[in-house]
Amino acid sequence: MTPLVTFITPTYNGANFLRETIDSILAQTYPNIEYIVLDDGSTDNTVEILKSYGDRIQWESHPNMGETRTINKGYSMAKGDYIIAVSADDPMKPNLAEISVQYMETHPEALVGYPDWDNTDFEGNIIKSYKLLDYDYDILLRMHFNIPNAGTIIRRRALELETGRDPQYRYVHDYEFYLRVGLHAPFIHIPYTLATWRSHPGSTSVNSRNEKMAAEDIRCVEELYKRSDLSPEVLRAKPEALSTAYYIAGLILMPDFALARPYFLKSIRYYPFAPHAYPTGLMRSRKYLLCAIFPFLRRFLL
Repeated sequence: MTPLVTFITPTYNGANFLRETIDSILAQTYPNIEYIVLDDGSTDNTVEILKSYGDRIQWESHPNMGETRTINKGYSMAKGDYIIAVSADDPMKPNLAEISVQYMETHPEALVGYPDWDNTDFEGNIIKSYKLLDYDYDILLRMHFNIPNAGTIIRRRALELETGRDPQYRYVHDYEFYLRVGLHAPFIHIPYTLATWRSHPGSTSVNSRNEKMAAEDIRCVEELYKRSDLSPEVLRAKPEALSTAYYIAGLILMPDFALARPYFLKSIRYYPFAPHAYPTGLMRSRKYLLCAIFPFLRRFLL
């Protein structure tokens, strides 16, 4: 029996790219999909585009409530054994579902699978192709590195073990969700380029580098450590995880050094040095560069 794959696309005023994205899902080589598109109160011609697809997609329009709640609504509607959330401006490769299901079916222990992806510009031209790391919860937690990205597939069981995206997060709701799900079972890397992620001035990650975004990076780690079911390995990682979260927050606020300074200072206080290197081939993050020049930074930060 071929497992059902549910694609979910939340969209808000995304008409410029929406048709390209919908067409990419309808062109999937995998034979058993359902496609849910949720209009989050758009004021452009999104509804007209959705109507034009007839019964080829399942869609609804609701008053604006944000991406996180819209994705959770899609989760509640999904009937699939596997679920893939796709942004309205990020078309997928036609074999995304086919290859992803093959990998997930041969790794029944995995809750999440994530492919390599292409970063594209406004016109859809490839800027850079990303070959991702093999999954490591230490990297996800200690280095604040959100390995799963565009085209990530989740097993329905992940939503039974953990509630969906947390609505208190606007900018890091995906990372925070994977932090929780990763406590239960491993993820797998699908070593094929199956997705795209579009860089353009209107995207949230490009256009919203502010104090609220910085605060979310810290809060999602702090909230994780309020849980009572954490393993000894996760508990030991707490100083470094918080250090990295504060460092990332500082980077978000640069080049306003007056705003960034207290975050860098807390980063150093939580974990001044990083003695270990990862065997995965990951280049050390800028945090480790910060630690390497710690003696010089002291005169400016302290």
